[in-house]
Amino acid sequence: MFNFNQSKKFLAIVGCAFAGLLTFSTAQAANPETVTVEVAFVDPILIGTNVNLRFGALDVNMALNDTVTIAPGGGVSESTPNIVSPLAALGPADLTVDATPLLPINILVDGETSGGGAYSLGGFQCEYNGGGAAACDLGAGGLDIPSTIASATLFVGATLTGAGAATAGTFNGSVDVTVTYQ
Repeated sequence: MFNFNQSKKFLAIVGCAFAGLLTFSTAQAANPETVTVEVAFVDPILIGTNVNLRFGALDVNMALNDTVTIAPGGGVSESTPNIVSPLAALGPADLTVDATPLLPINILVDGETSGGGAYSLGGFQCEYNGGGAAACDLGAGGLDIPSTIASATLFVGATLTGAGAATAGTFNGSVDVTVTYQ
């Protein structure tokens, strides 16, 4: 057991250690560090449609699970010959994107909101500012690219797949093209 003198020694040691901790805390507070605050203001991204995505006139037999693909560069391919309109009437969407230069952006094309049920649209491909075509659909998470200029052209292509049956008529759907800073 501790005797009275040992207890006094123990309390003195604990007291000195506690005082040392208080001194250490005080020393830390006496040495502040200045941190620089960085803020960058960017222009809002503006997107304008110049030309819509155009699949033209298709034979109703196209709806029997055939496909028509329009590349962002303008090339057109089809699984069977069901395109009725001239190839010049078909083409990718042509958009203008205005953003703050030198900031990377993400381009995402979401699925079609309404197409009448005669077909499905997917496999979205984007070509930004003359670069090569790359997937820009929701499944791929979007296309991340460096934005080097304030205003650039974005071409969007897609694959249209027949959904089994179609009746003669016009079906206009839409897709959302979203561009955000990374």
